[in-house]
Amino acid sequence: MGRTVRAALACAVLAGCLAAAGSASAMMKSTVCSSKCPYTSIQAAINGSAEGATITIGKGTYVENVVVNKPVTLTGMGKVVIEPATSKPTCEGGSLCPGASNVILVEANNVTISKLTVEGDNPGLTSGVVVGGKDIDARNGIITNHLAGKFNNLTVSKVKVADIYLRGVYASSGGAFNFNHDTVENVQGEAASIAMFSFEGSGSYEDNKVSGSNDAISANWSKGISFIGNKITKSASGIHTDNNGGSGGVADTIKENKISECTVNGYGIWTFAPYVSATVENNKVSGCAVGLAAFGSQVSGQGPTFTGNKVNGEGATVSEGITYGAYITTDLLGFGFGDVTATLSSNSIQHFGTGVLVTQSQPTGEDEAGGQATVFGSKNTLMHNTSGANGETGTSVSMKNNWWGCKQGPNNAPKCDTATGTVDYTPWLTAKP
Repeated sequence: MGRTVRAALACAVLAGCLAAAGSASAMMKSTVCSSKCPYTSIQAAINGSAEGATITIGKGTYVENVVVNKPVTLTGMGKVVIEPATSKPTCEGGSLCPGASNVILVEANNVTISKLTVEGDNPGLTSGVVVGGKDIDARNGIITNHLAGKFNNLTVSKVKVADIYLRGVYASSGGAFNFNHDTVENVQGEAASIAMFSFEGSGSYEDNKVSGSNDAISANWSKGISFIGNKITKSASGIHTDNNGGSGGVADTIKENKISECTVNGYGIWTFAPYVSATVENNKVSGCAVGLAAFGSQVSGQGPTFTGNKVNGEGATVSEGITYGAYITTDLLGFGFGDVTATLSSNSIQHFGTGVLVTQSQPTGEDEAGGQATVFGSKNTLMHNTSGANGETGTSVSMKNNWWGCKQGPNNAPKCDTATGTVDYTPWLTAKP
């Protein structure tokens, strides 16, 4: 097992041994230590349990790379810490590259993991890969095995995951998931590192706390995900959704999250290349270089609706350039360009270099299309920005009935923000909404 497991091992896997004894479901819920329990590791308990069992893990530190290959519940009793028994945080070939050290690898439907800590730095091992002051041993914290198939209904609740190189918690196989009330820290080994992630799935991220990540909470090819009530600090990217609806399903909802203290050039909330239009509602973003953003779309007319968000650029740091409250562009970041239509309603955008910037690539040849950027904005508050709103050449920007900081309307310095380029700002609000 790598090193001695602390605490009473005989009490570690109660439901597993009771289930193996063939008793009724009531016995699976027992938390009384059994002297007949033969299991001294989490893996042994999983192997010996019936499907549907609840495995209660006694307090202590367990050094294992656990494979959950049947529908069971793992739940900690007291302070339970799982550390990897092998060290391999880096390798070539994706998240599950050969030999990758995964603390918990899920290979079954209907798995629940709760009330324990996944720690990617085993003090008894040395990888030489130091990130965030920790010698990282685990490539992934909790991850489904997409190489083995599609696994549904993964629940991770009240779990702490810390000091992971690539993926903290990852529903990677395209199934449904529910990640709630988790804490994820220090997942920033490389540019592709993500604290909480899902691929081709549907489900929810709710009331989680993430800090010290390259990419805090995100989804790729999502089929309808709720991002609700999460708190994110000290990360390069707060929340983003890529290619939403491209594999079917419905639009994502990003609501009532708090994102603050982004790292240099950091983004708060953004969408990329959607097939359907996400709702971004009642979020608070502060201290980020870009508060809200939309990058292109895959279907003309699609793009996010930003409603009731409070975005404040005070404290944001940039290595070069300026800060943006809302950045709307047709650029697909190396994957060409796509039309984008964004709606901004009842948002507060303050203390940025530019409050709203709308931009699109200009074609350089007959075979290149730059895409069309279209924005509809109303009842927004734009105040204390160096530039209020700017629509660059070719964009269509309707910003009627907004508050620009004074009743005289935009371009009335020093109190009012500016409206330049293609921005149509008449009429404007004469009182703050």
